[in-house]
This record gives sequence, C-alpha cells and structure tokens, in this order.
Amino acid sequence: MDQERFITYTTDDFILDEDFREIVRESGSTDRLKELLENHPEKQYEINLAAEIIIGLQVEKFQQTHNKKQDLWQSILKSQKRQFRILFLKVAASIVLMIGIGGSAFYVSTHRQVDNVVVNKTLPSENATLILADGKAVAISSKQSTVHYSTDGSGIVVNDSSSLSQSVVDDGLNQMIIPYGKRSFIMLSEGTKVWLNSGSKLVFPPSFKGKTREVFLEGEALFDVAPNNEKPFYVKTERFKMKVYGTKFNVQVYQQDNDYSIVLIEGKVSLKVENNLPEKEIFLEPNQKATISKDKDSFEITNVENTEFYTAWVEGYLTFTNEEVTGLLKRVSRYYNVTIETNLPENAEKIYGKLDLKDDLKRVLDGIAFISKTKYEKQGNKYIFINN
Repeated sequence: MDQERFITYTTDDFILDEDFREIVRESGSTDRLKELLENHPEKQYEINLAAEIIIGLQVEKFQQTHNKKQDLWQSILKSQKRQFRILFLKVAASIVLMIGIGGSAFYVSTHRQVDNVVVNKTLPSENATLILADGKAVAISSKQSTVHYSTDGSGIVVNDSSSLSQSVVDDGLNQMIIPYGKRSFIMLSEGTKVWLNSGSKLVFPPSFKGKTREVFLEGEALFDVAPNNEKPFYVKTERFKMKVYGTKFNVQVYQQDNDYSIVLIEGKVSLKVENNLPEKEIFLEPNQKATISKDKDSFEITNVENTEFYTAWVEGYLTFTNEEVTGLLKRVSRYYNVTIETNLPENAEKIYGKLDLKDDLKRVLDGIAFISKTKYEKQGNKYIFINN
C-alpha cells in the first residue's frame, strides 16, 4: 500500500481514507498501526486520534437518555477545547464532529413602514444584489461581501473598495438580497451590524429618520443593534415582529421551513405574533430561544446552554446538537447552494458536533456520510442521501 500520501494527512483525512480504516478494523491491526506510526512519527497524534474515532464508531449500540448525551457532549467540548482550537485554526479540514450513534457520543474531529413594502421575491442566481431606493441594482460577486453605510445613508462602500452614492428620501428603502451559497455583512447608517446568511433578504432605510428604526427580514441574520433609547429598533418578518431592547440576537425565518426561531445572546427583546389579536408581548432573556411553527400562534420558549450553536455560521461553521442528519443537510445545501435530498428513516440517530465549511462540498458530504453511516449518490445536479 502506498503510504506516501499519509505525509500530508490530517485527522479527518485518515478517517476518510478507506485503506486506513481497513488497517484499524481488521483483526491484528495493532502491528500494522505500529508500522504506520514508525514510518510516520510526525503523524502520531493524527493517527492515534483517527484510530480511536473509527474504533469508537464500531462499538455496540446502547440506549442513553437525551440528557446524558447532552452532558457527555458538553464534557467532551470542555476537555477537548484546545484540540478543537488547534484543528480549526491549523487544518483545512472539512469536519470535526461529535456524533451520538446508538446513544454513544464520540469526538470527531418613522418613514414608510417596512411591513408594507413589496419585497423583491426573486433571489439572484449567482450574485448578492443591493437594490437602492431608486431601483438601481448593484451586483456583488464575492462569496462573502461587506456593505458599509455612511451616517446619513447617502454613501455606501462595498467590500472596502467600491463606493456608491444615493439620494436619501424620507420613504426610500434599500434591499440586500443574498442567494444561496453567499453571505454578507452590513453596517447600517446608525451603527447596527447585520450578518446575513445564505438565502436571505433584508429591507431597510438608508437613513432612519422617524421615531423608530425598522427593518424587514427573510432568511437568517445575526443582529448587533446599536443602542438608542430614543429610537427603538424593530425587526419585522411575515410571521412576527420584534422590539429590541438590546442588543445581540439571531433570527431564522426561512419561508420553506416549518419552524422559525429567535435566539437571544445579549440584552432583551420582545416578540409579537403578526395577525394575532389581541397581541401579546413575549419577552426573551439572554440564552433563551423562542420557536414558532407555521401552524401555531404562540411561541415556545426554551433555555439554551451555548448560543454559539446558533451563531457559528458567521465564522464559517455549522454547530449542531441533537440534530437529525436531514436537518444538517438542509443547512449544508443552503451554504453551498446545492440540492440535497434524503431518504432516511424519521428515527435516524441525532448528531452532535461542529462542521467546518471552509472545505469543498465533496469532502463535507463524504464526512457526513461516513460519520452518520449513510451514503449518497449524485444524480444530475442533486445529491441523494440514503441508508448505508
């Protein structure tokens, strides 16, 4: 067996290599592993960790409660904090995952109101698009774009290089439309920071001139709202509206999803369901998540231990806990702008972990398939996951 390729291997490269997995799985593999370590002493850490993961994934299944799996996940996160940091910073890897298989867990690596605006419903096929109040459309081809507004809203800087100008009128609105496979950061004129995820749209005035600050959102965004007690900030969606008392929160409102959610990181927000009379104001505290389904008129409030699970996409990761493979693949499909279908049982095992999206799609899909004991095939322009 040609072992020269192992010279550049990372932990996840070893995990995904069929020859290496065979060495680990076969009877009497100790000698072959020892030989491999002797030939590549510089890869001792990666080889031992990869072997431990592969062996762990073969253990006999056993039942374990959800709380127990959560405790184990949090325990390993703490004990492996340094290893996670090293892998994420130094390795151009596709996945470092923790998965619960059969219950087991293993470390693997105001002006015109925005709610009355007609939002452009067409997502551009390739480029992010900034639509100004006069209808001018500015295409932005970069995968991750930045847009900064001047304090009066008349000046716009795109990707720290291109400058635009626009006339600011009282009822003028801008739209930022992000297709699947792209992301964007926007600094609004009054200092609020907004990170827009793939498949999202934000409608906002170039300058907030009235008594309130209002924006309209579809898709997903992380907000860090600039404080201004005299001019409250509102986020409106087709399902609900939020009043922001401060300051940082993640909102997910993809129209094709059944559930919408808000996770509060810092400060305080209130929520009201649209078209629900009499309206009841629900308040969120930090580390709380509000979820509402399309077929319900009330929010379900839960506590979250780690808000990073809901904001890691800003840094190019997908973090997940107790999540089905189908849900994870839906988020991957948005990130990479590909069609992924699943034909998996409803009681499929849940996955815990952190997925690095800085690598190519094939490596990410190969990793998910291996860890979740599924397989996939490409048919035309789509990928289909099925049981292994």
